[in-house]
Amino acid sequence: MGERIQLPLELDDFDVLSSEIVDGVLEVHVESSFPAACFHCGSVGVVGHGRCRRRVRDRSVGRPTVLVWHQRRFWCRDCGRTSRERHLTLAGRRSLTERFHRQLFEEACRRPFAEVASAHGVSHYRVVEAFDARAPGALGPVGQPRVLALDESAFRRRLRFNTVLFDPEARRAISVVGGRDQRAAELLLFSLSGQVRAGVETVVMDCHWPFWRAVMEAVPHARVVADKFHVLRSIDAAANRVRVRAGHKKNYRGRDGGTARQNNPRNDPAVYGARWAFAKRRHSLNATEAATLAAVFEANSEVAVAWVMKEAFAAVYEAPDRVEAARRLGVWEHNLPAAGLKELTDTWRTLQWWREPILAHFDDRQTNAFAEGVTNKVKVMKRRAYGFRNAERYGLKVLLTCRC
Repeated sequence: MGERIQLPLELDDFDVLSSEIVDGVLEVHVESSFPAACFHCGSVGVVGHGRCRRRVRDRSVGRPTVLVWHQRRFWCRDCGRTSRERHLTLAGRRSLTERFHRQLFEEACRRPFAEVASAHGVSHYRVVEAFDARAPGALGPVGQPRVLALDESAFRRRLRFNTVLFDPEARRAISVVGGRDQRAAELLLFSLSGQVRAGVETVVMDCHWPFWRAVMEAVPHARVVADKFHVLRSIDAAANRVRVRAGHKKNYRGRDGGTARQNNPRNDPAVYGARWAFAKRRHSLNATEAATLAAVFEANSEVAVAWVMKEAFAAVYEAPDRVEAARRLGVWEHNLPAAGLKELTDTWRTLQWWREPILAHFDDRQTNAFAEGVTNKVKVMKRRAYGFRNAERYGLKVLLTCRC
């Protein structure tokens, strides 16, 4: 048997007749209170022509809710046609209310589609339909960004990437396009109007040549800034390769037998044990870590030189201005041949072409931190959704999920 309850409907032009719970579903019987009129010609000269019941899903009120609309039918004296009464809240033949449709979309922007469908007891198709219908109109205008950031995110496995354009100062993603080559970056940049591109002063990116070429084509007047994190990570990784190479015993013979790295007989335990201290900056070391590094440096000079070189490069970014940074970078380059470390030399052979974008960091201290944070958020979104198959829907999901 149904349980009768009181419920505020909060819908204009409707009155609640009764409400009850049937099989765990809240059924609310309603009827319209607005004036009768012909849907076809708009005439008010109509007479009643019976009623029909229309079941419409509404937003949940502690449990799944269904509106049972006692819908009036009319016969028009002017045009002679019959019609049912209509209301914008229950538009067309859709089996759910406008506000519930909007609620599904808003939750689908934050949560996986399947999770939203399960929470509200609707089909996956219904949530996808609500998202696809409302997403394009919910993005909003681009505005006038002063700084742009470019970064890639993986759409699927097997190296299928998308490129995302960000406005880090407004903390929002602007657009997404498939691929991570020069063409993809140009599509993003040229999708902005000429007036918007003219107002861009700085573009920040990781050290990816296709992005730089696209910027030179689309916004040649803009300052290109190489992301600080990616530059430092490249130098740190090169120095760490020196430590790994120096920690391997040259005269070791035999099979490892699956031994863990810290107990592997081919590795020097002192050098391997210093890996975390080696990765730290000078000012972050405690007394124990400093003593550990000192012992390793005394036994192996190459490791000591690699650590000093990576710290000297990090000091470039601690310079107060561009002039001092250029001086420190020049000293570092001068000392590089004397260091005699192939790993650092090979890394700088690539990074030297990014010398100007590296120093441009001191003209406008922008980084890709916001873009990298959004990329991590996108990865979490994909894992929760168990991946995406539709690239266009994925792009809209990225833009709406990552808006701030």
